[in-house]
Amino acid sequence: MSVPAVEIYSPEPNMLERRFAAYLAQRGADSGTEGHPPRERVQAIRQVTAWTIGLSALAGIVSGGLIGGAEIWMRQGIFDGMEDVGWREALPYWGAFYAFAGVVSAVEIALLYALALIGIARVTQHSGLPLSSCEGHRLFAHGLARTALEFPSPQVQIFGVDPYAHVSRWKLTALSIAYKLKVGVSSFILRVFLRRVAARMAIRGMVPLFAGPLYAVWNAYIIWRIMTEARVRTLGPFAVDNLIAAHFQDAGDLGGSERDVLVHAAGEMLTRGRDAHPNQIYLMSRLREALKHGEDITLDWAAIRRHLSTLSAAGQSRVLNLMTVSCVIGSRIHRDQTALLRSACQDCGTVLHEDRVRDLSKALKRGHKVTDSDLFATRSDVNSRSA
Repeated sequence: MSVPAVEIYSPEPNMLERRFAAYLAQRGADSGTEGHPPRERVQAIRQVTAWTIGLSALAGIVSGGLIGGAEIWMRQGIFDGMEDVGWREALPYWGAFYAFAGVVSAVEIALLYALALIGIARVTQHSGLPLSSCEGHRLFAHGLARTALEFPSPQVQIFGVDPYAHVSRWKLTALSIAYKLKVGVSSFILRVFLRRVAARMAIRGMVPLFAGPLYAVWNAYIIWRIMTEARVRTLGPFAVDNLIAAHFQDAGDLGGSERDVLVHAAGEMLTRGRDAHPNQIYLMSRLREALKHGEDITLDWAAIRRHLSTLSAAGQSRVLNLMTVSCVIGSRIHRDQTALLRSACQDCGTVLHEDRVRDLSKALKRGHKVTDSDLFATRSDVNSRSA
């Protein structure tokens, strides 16, 4: 795997990101595998994911059991069921209980981060994604570190393209805050819900018994989300490599119009995705390297698009495959990306099968190798469809 130098990703990493990235780079593959990881390694990645999710659920059961058990013990053993106990008499109870619950929750959250980091490190080992090289450390390791920490992608321009050009500033701020609330504060909110809302219901006395299972489900969901994104960021680069190997080995011989369409199509897909995803950055880097396109991109898809219909059949397939890969290697497929790909297919006289694009994205997350036949299967010729 050839990793181009990308110095624009995560330009100002904080201490946690640096340490997480250094840990991943230390335990990552030295050189990487040739091509997509084989089936046995994909199976190992699935097993690591399952074990990580299972351990996070176990941590939730233990945490919920400790907190629920402490509540039952204090309520029944110390306050005799807290019958007719005023708020002044109950104040020591609440203070001691929430202090204990806070310590247990803090340990649990730290454990979740540790599980996520170790799980991601093992996933990258099995995949063969290179993290120890300087360039790989900068892009892949930092991207995976941000996944483990549930940090959003950095708000930076990618070779002159602003991934957030279609996102208002207040939404960016709101998204940044939301990411910071995901693990720690969301777990705290769950606990407050159990204590202040559910406790007012008829199941008041049973709330401590529900704590363990609910915490387990919540933890499993958090780690499942983290590990799913980690698999996207680990396996997506191999889909990019397959695309480059199949269509861009002799890209230096392409005509100027096709080169412009390719670069602007990739840039427009990046902005439509509304995310500076490391896989998208890797795709842009490999494409620029193949096309020997060194300057920044002044994006103008509306003007460049008219050249798409004039390209040869091979050129159109190259552009559509590029755009399809760009769709499926992100965290999710944004509807604007689908709309852009659909309109490009129409310009080329083909029909996009959106359900197949979504299925391909899911298959990538499961470890499926994205091949040329998979990309061609996402669309069909207008005439053959009519027939």
